Amino acid sequence: MKGFLAYVPAGFPDLKTTGEILEKLNDLPITGVEIGIPFSDPVADGPVIQNAYKVAAENGVNLAKILDLVENLNLNYDVYIMSYLNPILNFPQGLPQLLRRLGRINIKGLIIPDLPACETENIALNFPTVLFLAPNSTEKEMEIVNQKTPPFVYYIARYGTTGVKSDIPGISKIREMKRKIKSPLFVGFGISERRHIKRLWEVADGVIVGSALVEEMAKPPAKTVAVRVCRKIKGLLGV
Repeated sequence: MKGFLAYVPAGFPDLKTTGEILEKLNDLPITGVEIGIPFSDPVADGPVIQNAYKVAAENGVNLAKILDLVENLNLNYDVYIMSYLNPILNFPQGLPQLLRRLGRINIKGLIIPDLPACETENIALNFPTVLFLAPNSTEKEMEIVNQKTPPFVYYIARYGTTGVKSDIPGISKIREMKRKIKSPLFVGFGISERRHIKRLWEVADGVIVGSALVEEMAKPPAKTVAVRVCRKIKGLLGV
């Protein structure tokens, strides 16, 4: 079995349920979790995740509350914080304190959709940061990524925003990217079925599943969300 990263939007349907999901995922053979930080203008995310962010923001969930939650959990998988750049740079206690806290609670890296690889020199985060590549990424962008050696590369498998899709993205392009990139290559955007994952595991180091899990989180009642999300992931993994 290769890598599997689950996306969990913090605060959806509420922060208590998020904690239950994160704890329940300890029972599964996953690589890690991307914890999504609510943001008002999530340009890379489709309607399913946009709605989750809206609900979370209305619940008053923010980066500080999410870190409080994670700090009090005992999780046996890698945890990444997925946030747009603004909440990170404008953290109330300041960026240096935020980065120190991320390190203290063992966050493995930041995932920032609106931070292109070519801009990383201008934003000195001094923290492991996952970088993005796509089918139209240039050789120069790939070179920058290889110089940065991120924890993994998030390969955007298709143009547009996130969301459940039925087709499998271009395998030949993923295979080509895998040959050129030194860091582990994880494929995301539209990965929602077991057959997607089996095929992508043949050419990449792992997959990222988001909207298909968030759809489960949107179904009532909240008290069964964690169990249903884990059941969904088991089906995707074939375990």
